Amino acid sequence: MATLVGIINCTPDSFSDGGGTASHEERISLGMQLLEHGAEILDIGGDSTRPGSTCVGPKEEWKRIEPVLKAFAGHAPCSVDTHHVETAERALDAGAKLINDVSGTLTDEMVHVVQRAGAAFIAMCNPHGGSHVFGSGLSCATAVPFVQQWMASAWVSLQERGLSPSRIILDPGMGAFLSSDPRTSWSVLKSIEELLPPGGALLLGCSRKGFLKQPGENFLSERDHLTALVGAATAQRIGPKRPLYLRVHNVAMQRAVLSGQMGEISLAALATRCC
Repeated sequence: MATLVGIINCTPDSFSDGGGTASHEERISLGMQLLEHGAEILDIGGDSTRPGSTCVGPKEEWKRIEPVLKAFAGHAPCSVDTHHVETAERALDAGAKLINDVSGTLTDEMVHVVQRAGAAFIAMCNPHGGSHVFGSGLSCATAVPFVQQWMASAWVSLQERGLSPSRIILDPGMGAFLSSDPRTSWSVLKSIEELLPPGGALLLGCSRKGFLKQPGENFLSERDHLTALVGAATAQRIGPKRPLYLRVHNVAMQRAVLSGQMGEISLAALATRCC
């Protein structure tokens, strides 16, 4: 079964569940709930990377995540979603076990910090080349070969710089990270088995993203069931063959769908709900 990664956004402006005026205590309570529902890793972020967001910098980012990370670091594996080397170093010193870098840049400084701490590194494919950079992105025709080549290159490059294969997790990027066209993300999902290099672990971060938008929806949480179906479909295809991590907001629903007795789930059929 896939490893479930529960999301804790310590931001006032996340596209899906920004905390607004939520307190550190409320976010800690959310983390406890995620663990009760079956999360095996908590992914904590303090700098929203939604389209249109601006970077808050490492000082503000650390201020937002520090209390939450320190509340859980001794009790559950914690991942910190950051592209700042300073934040990554502080987080690892405070007990984080993974760094989740969505920038796609794979800088020597970031890799060195992760390698020195003996932590795991989640490297996300980002054709825009930056955590707050967005545009039209890849097309359906170019996305699969681009992601496949990027992952192959990252897999080799990270090992050459000292990370063992067991500490490398690759993320194809989803939603606006890949393209403003929802069909692009679906094209990548349909080819998910082709993308990973042999031996590579996959993190899939589709939860509540724009390419899952369905006609008539009123709340972003209405995308949770489709998120869970996409996660289960991916698990059917690659889960038994290699490690799979599903980064989701609604851990309980994802767990329930994974555990249910279902036939093969068609990603092509799921895509028709959105595009």
